[in-house]
Amino acid sequence: MNSLVNDFSLFILVLIAIFVGWILGRRPSFPFISNKKNQQHNSLSDEYFRGLNFLLNEQSDKAIDVFIKNLEVNQDTIDTHLALGKMFCRRGEVDRAITVHKYLLNASCLDERQRYNVSLELARDYLAAGILDRAEEIFHKLLEESGGTNQDCMRSLIQLYEHEKDWNKAIQIAKHLAKTGDQQAGQFIAHYYCELAQSALQRHDIKQSKKYIKKALTYDSKSVRASLLEGQLEYQQTNYTKAIEALKRIKSQDPEYISESVEPLKQCFNKAGNEEELVSYLSACAQQYPAISVVLALAEIVGSHQGDIAAAGIIADYLKKEPSIRGLNRLIDFHIEHSKGKSKENLSILRDLTENLIAHKPVYHCESCGYSGKVLYWLCPSCRQWGTVKPIHGLEGE
Repeated sequence: MNSLVNDFSLFILVLIAIFVGWILGRRPSFPFISNKKNQQHNSLSDEYFRGLNFLLNEQSDKAIDVFIKNLEVNQDTIDTHLALGKMFCRRGEVDRAITVHKYLLNASCLDERQRYNVSLELARDYLAAGILDRAEEIFHKLLEESGGTNQDCMRSLIQLYEHEKDWNKAIQIAKHLAKTGDQQAGQFIAHYYCELAQSALQRHDIKQSKKYIKKALTYDSKSVRASLLEGQLEYQQTNYTKAIEALKRIKSQDPEYISESVEPLKQCFNKAGNEEELVSYLSACAQQYPAISVVLALAEIVGSHQGDIAAAGIIADYLKKEPSIRGLNRLIDFHIEHSKGKSKENLSILRDLTENLIAHKPVYHCESCGYSGKVLYWLCPSCRQWGTVKPIHGLEGE
């Protein structure tokens, strides 16, 4: 809904810009002289209104023809043409955006800055259209002209290399971006090294994977993803103590991701045979950063030694402070096991309800665009931002 409102608002603004640009582009040289000739000169032409009509009726090709023929490119109308091109690109009509921007580049009135802006928009059009070689060529040319310091070009190039999954080239550009003072560049680089580490791990190249993980943590010491990968790698190598160290690091890196470390930690502590330390760690997490995954893991361990009543007590105490559908679901399980007859039947109905609620609810959401789903993506599939997808907390989440 918000997307539709934004597109409509942009559409209206473009129409206004076209109108103002047309007026400015066709105003007389002496605005204080009013005569019949100037009035005729300033009257809106039938062709102009015909172009607006085509645009309103989503006949974009015809609208482009009309505006290109009737809206002269000059210093007053350049922004209008750019707005028109951006609108087409945003609506997914990339071919039409390319047509507008290529037409602008042929105009002789553009100054250096305007020609740069048009070229940048054209390269972005090619990127959106998947014509990556043309986009890369223009981005590199603009970057070279800027002396290798243009952040807009570097970010666009990074986006292109992300699309191609060419992580080494993305790292190279991101390192240049970091030198210009971009605060997020280090996080980007860490994710790219994690991508390389994950690929190396899949190839069973442990040595190379470790190098990439170390580099990721060098550029972003708070990289939860790098710690999770390190925990996985060390676990596979039966280095359980090192795996535990890596996974416990997440609590100080970003507590919102503690839930992602619970299962791997349980596996590591089981192999290491140090359950008491796990209980101590989970208890500390539950006190500082309450999350239902932590509480359920703690209840499971306590229940294995002290029985279901003790385990149910832990969950019930948590639910009094932090309502949770997952917690309620597990608590119902405990009561079903100790119920009979009609009570057990009613509890089963309630459990089915909570089970269905859990099954149809997302587990993660993007803090940037609001995307939600059941899979943790380090690169949001909607807004293409790194590290913004996190576990959902509250009644329906952690």
